[in-house]
Amino acid sequence: MNKSPLIWELLRKTVHLSGLLIVVGYTLILHFFTDRIAILATTALLLILLEIEYVRLEHRSRITAMFDGFFRKHEEDNVSGSVFMVVSCIICFAAFDYWVAVVALFMTVFGDLFSALVGKTFGKTILYNTKTYIGTLAGFAANVLVGFLILPELFFLIFPMAVIATFTEVITNKMDDNLTVPLFAGFAGQMLVYFFAVELPPIDFTFLGLF
Repeated sequence: MNKSPLIWELLRKTVHLSGLLIVVGYTLILHFFTDRIAILATTALLLILLEIEYVRLEHRSRITAMFDGFFRKHEEDNVSGSVFMVVSCIICFAAFDYWVAVVALFMTVFGDLFSALVGKTFGKTILYNTKTYIGTLAGFAANVLVGFLILPELFFLIFPMAVIATFTEVITNKMDDNLTVPLFAGFAGQMLVYFFAVELPPIDFTFLGLF
């Protein structure tokens, strides 16, 4: 697929943003049913993706080959990041409080998005591996902003999570940051909630604008 690096990254991030649909889907199921059923439904999605990956990697189907251009080089013969994103959603929602999980997952999506796009467009100086200073700062700013929009009264919780998410994204190279970023950021956030006895807001489904 012959595309400029920025166009290619935009296409990949459009697919990456679909990970937000998992959070919305989980929330909708949680609203109408229970957290156990929501986790079970997300696990069903994981099984579907694993079947697709099986066909793509083991049998090289012509249909799945059409989407090869959306995968990074290391994903061409390995499990794609979308699988790790679903795994992260399952672990985060199962192990962390709802809002901690949502913040960690949103930081993963938007922090990575702005870090990559700003870094590839304006980045000149490398910070670590292929990560640039300007891209890292953009990712950190996005992490802080998205966390603040979700939990505006808990900045002392959001800021450390943003730092952990940004640092983890920078140092993650061979592993998939769809797995490392939300788990480390979410774990740090949950530990702060326990240590400081933070009272998180109730789960208000009106934020979806649907109820």
